[in-house]
Amino acid sequence: MAASPAFWDVAYGPGGSSDPENSRFLRLHPAPVEQHGTGTVVVLHGGYWKNKFGLDDAYGNAGTISLGPFFLARGFSVVEVEYRRRDHEGGGWPGTNEDVLMALRRIAELKTEGLEDGEYGAAVRSLRPDRLMLIGHSAGGCLALWAAHHLAAESGAERAAPLVLAAAPVADLVKGFEMKVSDEGDAVELYMKQPPTSDVGLEEYRKASPAALLPVTFPLLLAYGDADADVPPLLVRSYAEQAKASAPEMVTTVEIPGADHFHIVNAESEAWRQAIVPALAKLVGVHFGADAAASLMS
Repeated sequence: MAASPAFWDVAYGPGGSSDPENSRFLRLHPAPVEQHGTGTVVVLHGGYWKNKFGLDDAYGNAGTISLGPFFLARGFSVVEVEYRRRDHEGGGWPGTNEDVLMALRRIAELKTEGLEDGEYGAAVRSLRPDRLMLIGHSAGGCLALWAAHHLAAESGAERAAPLVLAAAPVADLVKGFEMKVSDEGDAVELYMKQPPTSDVGLEEYRKASPAALLPVTFPLLLAYGDADADVPPLLVRSYAEQAKASAPEMVTTVEIPGADHFHIVNAESEAWRQAIVPALAKLVGVHFGADAAASLMS
């Protein structure tokens, strides 16, 4: 008898499974049946929008590979999102962002489809679009924040605004351009396909940059390390101050001494277990309930 799959890859967007680069799909990891309802965690990897970083890459899903098992062990279903990066056809701004939003909407749509009995049907039924936790790291943090603003505007009885953990997000694209973030210093400009040095360019940056979309309208935890050499702490700290000022009751910030860019998304790290998880559990308790918070802390 064949073993049950550990996950299902579900295509979304135009082209679906015929996408030649296999760059638009959801990787669905179902929660155990007895724990359905705890919540659904959606992970958006980073990698400065570069094609070489993604699910199944040589870098551990751009550093986020430990997060899925952590949340699955605590009763959450997990969805990892793959999207077109900057050098895919149609990738970069705005295609990459459109992919992420389409993927998140697809999660909600799956719950409304008539699915037959069986393992895949059970996997889909484990999803909770009304209890959505969106985790984005680095460039994925930028995408998570951007998407959350749009989802919050669409929220209703069947789909609440997501709870967001933005880990070292590139949240201000204009400052990211000015600070020449990434090893080569050109990641933001290549993603945006232009600099913000003209009226047209600046307007596109304002559409794409979470810093230009404030106030925050969804529960948000911003986490970053003060030893981050990939996304400067100054960049994140500046956005954190603006976000907190825009909606004090919505925003929690955690700056972790000694933590680098990848400690904060390593579920085995002290930064994750001792700083991020307790702060996240407080938000989960408020928005998902005490049982979900207790599961997270177990």
